[in-house]
Amino acid sequence: MKFRSLKMTGFKSFAESAEVEIDDGLTGIVGPNGCGKSNIVEGLRWIMGESNARQMRGAEMDDIIFAGTDQRPARNLAEITLNLDNSNRSAPSDFNDDDEIEITRKIERGKGSSFYVNARPARAKDVQLLFADSATGARSSGMVSQGRIGAIVGAKPVDRRALLEEAANIRGLHARRHEAELRLRGAETNLERLDDVIAGLVEQRDSLRKQARQAARYRSVADRIRKADAQLLMARWSGAETALADSEDALRSARSITAERTEAAAACATVRAEKAATLPELRETEVARAAEFQRLSIGRDELDREEERVRHAIERVTAQQAQMRDDIGREESLRGDAGEAMARLQREATELQQQIDDAEPQRAAAADRLTAIRAEADAADAALAEAAGRVRAAVSTRDALATRIGDLERRIAGAEASLAGISLDSLTAAAGSAAITLEAAQTDATKATAALATAEEGLTSAQATSDSAQQAHREATTQNARLQAEIDALGYLLAGSDGGNDIPILDSLSVSDGMEAALTACLADELSAPAGSGEMAYWRGGADATGLLPPEGSTPLAAHISGAPELAAALAGIGIVSSSSEAQVMQPDLRPGQALTTPDGGLWRWDGFVRKTGASDAGAERIRQRQRLEELQAGFAEAAASESRLATALEEAEAALAAARETQATCRGAAATAEQALATARRDEESCRLRLAASEERAGDLQSGLATMRADLAVAQTEAAALGDDAALAAAENEARQAAETQRGHLAEAMQAESQLAATLRAARDRQQSCAAETAQWQERQAGAVARVEQMQARLAEADAEQQTLAAKPDEIAAQRHALADRLDEAETLRQQAADALRTAEAALAEAETAQREADATLAEGRESQIRAEGARERAEETRRVLLVQIEDKLACGPDGLAALAETEDAGTLGDLTSLEDRVQRLIRERDTIGPVNLRAEAEMEEVATRIESMETEAEDLVAAIDKLRTAISRLNRQGREQLLSSFATVNGHFRDLFKILFGGGTAELQLTESDDPLEAGLEILAQPPGKRLQSLSLLSGGEQALTALAMIFAVFLTNPAPICVLDEVDAPLDDTNVARFCDLLREIANKTGTRFLVITHHRMTMARMDRLFGVTMEQRGISKLVSVDLQTAERIRDVAVA
Repeated sequence: MKFRSLKMTGFKSFAESAEVEIDDGLTGIVGPNGCGKSNIVEGLRWIMGESNARQMRGAEMDDIIFAGTDQRPARNLAEITLNLDNSNRSAPSDFNDDDEIEITRKIERGKGSSFYVNARPARAKDVQLLFADSATGARSSGMVSQGRIGAIVGAKPVDRRALLEEAANIRGLHARRHEAELRLRGAETNLERLDDVIAGLVEQRDSLRKQARQAARYRSVADRIRKADAQLLMARWSGAETALADSEDALRSARSITAERTEAAAACATVRAEKAATLPELRETEVARAAEFQRLSIGRDELDREEERVRHAIERVTAQQAQMRDDIGREESLRGDAGEAMARLQREATELQQQIDDAEPQRAAAADRLTAIRAEADAADAALAEAAGRVRAAVSTRDALATRIGDLERRIAGAEASLAGISLDSLTAAAGSAAITLEAAQTDATKATAALATAEEGLTSAQATSDSAQQAHREATTQNARLQAEIDALGYLLAGSDGGNDIPILDSLSVSDGMEAALTACLADELSAPAGSGEMAYWRGGADATGLLPPEGSTPLAAHISGAPELAAALAGIGIVSSSSEAQVMQPDLRPGQALTTPDGGLWRWDGFVRKTGASDAGAERIRQRQRLEELQAGFAEAAASESRLATALEEAEAALAAARETQATCRGAAATAEQALATARRDEESCRLRLAASEERAGDLQSGLATMRADLAVAQTEAAALGDDAALAAAENEARQAAETQRGHLAEAMQAESQLAATLRAARDRQQSCAAETAQWQERQAGAVARVEQMQARLAEADAEQQTLAAKPDEIAAQRHALADRLDEAETLRQQAADALRTAEAALAEAETAQREADATLAEGRESQIRAEGARERAEETRRVLLVQIEDKLACGPDGLAALAETEDAGTLGDLTSLEDRVQRLIRERDTIGPVNLRAEAEMEEVATRIESMETEAEDLVAAIDKLRTAISRLNRQGREQLLSSFATVNGHFRDLFKILFGGGTAELQLTESDDPLEAGLEILAQPPGKRLQSLSLLSGGEQALTALAMIFAVFLTNPAPICVLDEVDAPLDDTNVARFCDLLREIANKTGTRFLVITHHRMTMARMDRLFGVTMEQRGISKLVSVDLQTAERIRDVAVA
């Protein structure tokens, strides 16, 4: 399936229809930044099924519709159509009926998008699977957008696994497995729910069976409760009638007593009202006397405050008078200074005017002279330009004619040679012979194809026999590969990481009981030294440590170390304790040479040095890695033996397939030979026919071109002969240049003189204006000083008058205070008399109020008795009414019908109410112990039984469906692992080769990490550029990372070639040398795999290596336009023109 063209309308900045032809080879897309190049890539991703608006650089999907500009309205519809060539019938079965597939996606603003395949509606999921099965898609590794290289570099190993999935072409398998898992989870959930429902229905059926047994008992108890309720209500109704009659008699007696007490209370109220009527007048008199006394007291206080205010005002006026006299003196001094300054400025202005009058005539004369000299200089420059132009025109014309004559002569010779080399007769004969060969090859290919179909049917039955043996052998091989990878990694880490040739003593010893941290805490970096001898440091054996023992209470560390006798003296005084607290207690008692350590890496030495536990220690880690390596090597030997046994079994199983495969291979070889011969015959026939047509056309073109070129050559030779000598023109140019330089010197002198006079005049005029401005300022200050002096003298006179007025105030205030004291004494006497009269009247009123309260209390008692009697009658009536309602509610009859239900006519024979109530409650409790009763229990039980039978049938169907889904998922997982592991080896090989091509040497490899399951494992990329060590991708430089990521992407292509690859400015971080390698690699992959490349670039070298170019421009702001140039056609046209 091949991509042909992409047509966009209304998509992002492409307001109008734009079509990109996707042909074989390399197609470049160029243009300035921001013109819409990346919109083409996003359009391709969108038609492939991209549904995330953020991946399209938008907040919502409607943002991809053309949004309009200042001069162009927005569109409401965007549409993209992708044409695919399906002549090889490689599309999924749903779309594999046509030679061409046209996929269209439309989006309408506010209404979402829809897909169409060959004008028929389709699901987005179907379109995504169509591209996924073809090793491409919206998010495939072939869509290398801006930042994709950085994303691969910065991705986690698990995320990089998607590259291998692309190579194994299992992205579609993942989608199908995910769909099957969703269906499995849904089926399991439905089965669980169905089991829960069935269990609930069974419980409901059992419960209904119990409820049916309880129904009969419930009906019996209900009948007895009805009879007991009738007897109880009949007894209560009789008691209520008697209580109502008694309450009416008590109410009549209470009303008579209340009337008598009301009359007595009214008499007491009359006496109290008479006493209270005299009080308001007395109270008003007392209030008036008190108010008069208060007013006079306030007047006295006000006189005191007025006296204080007068004193402060006299002090304030005195201070203001002194300040104003000082201000008047200061303003008088300022007025004198202003007069002196104005006289000085007037003299300076007169002198400046005299300077201006003298310099003005001189400046006018200098300007006139400058004008005359400038005109002479312009004339000299014009003459020089004219002479130089004549010389250049003559030289240019002579050179152009010479170049044209030589070019025409070469082209004429080449065209004559090409015409002589064309042999039309031999090409015609070759075309006829090729047609005969093609017919014979077609007959042979038909026979070979029929024989191959028969052989493949026999091979299919034999192939199933060896599948189980192959699976077992593959799993063993995978396990061995994992073990070997871990052994290689540990071997690389342990292989002299310090760069020296000495073997550290650390690699010679063995540590038991997990004491690696304790050992490295004591010796630390010394463990990296070798034993016996070394370049920088080493351990020398034979040291005497006699008498040095570990501290008491500790275990010797040397007992856990073996294989390194050179460390005996160093470990002799070191002991192991279980905890850090114990070591801290023992440290003060250590002797020289002794030390304590703990299994987790703590250290306490005799000299006071302490190292805390928990610190990271590379030495301990190295010991653990070496021990792990030994374990892995032992396990690898066993795994290799197991793999050998499985390989033998596989060979035996495959022996049965040998005959079928041999037959199938023979038939396939014959068919391939026939197909190859047919293809060769077709190519030869087409090649001969095309060469014949091209030769005929080229011969005609060459003959017409020769006639034209010979005519042009004669014209050019005539024009060259007509040209004259250049010596006279050069002499005229030199004379004109000397005259122009002389005039330029005179012009510079005149300009300097004129500018000096102009500067002198400007300075004089500027200073004259400054003098005028300063004079105006001093005049303004002088006038202001005079005005301020006048104002301050007027204010001083006002202050003197105010001081005289305030001096008479203290005597007036003293006279007012004396008169006010007499009036205050008189008001106090009158206030006291009014208060005594008011107290006498209030005492008499209090006695009357006491008598009235006693009468009111007696009346209240009588009224309360009446109210209680009324309440008793109301309660009796309410009790009778409630009983009537209860009789109607419970028994659905009136009081007259109680006797029939109670089966008695006399209520007195029923007994007391307590016994009747106890009987009713006892029966109700008996009914309550029965619990809720469902009278429809039997009918409901039959319905539940029917539902249980139906759901059990559905559960059996779900179990069968779950088994099928699990089998399908297992088959998909097995297929995915097989394809992924197979592709991993292939991709790893391609990656190594491409890395060497792009880097000019070095090595690289891929590793599966983080999981034993290939479908869950991560992909780690290790690279070693020339001259560097093997390291992770993230540790390389930016350019190295880009080249390594490109090598990875192209390795995927070589493993599972995609029909299209889009590279969006991936050459940006590369220099010219690497760009050349990059372009060579693109060309090689395109020729080898048939992948069609779309390359967006700004690099000139990349543009030059493209087969065709599409340019994206933005003539109007916000609207992109597409133009194209076919570079191969352009080269052919150029060759024809040159020939």
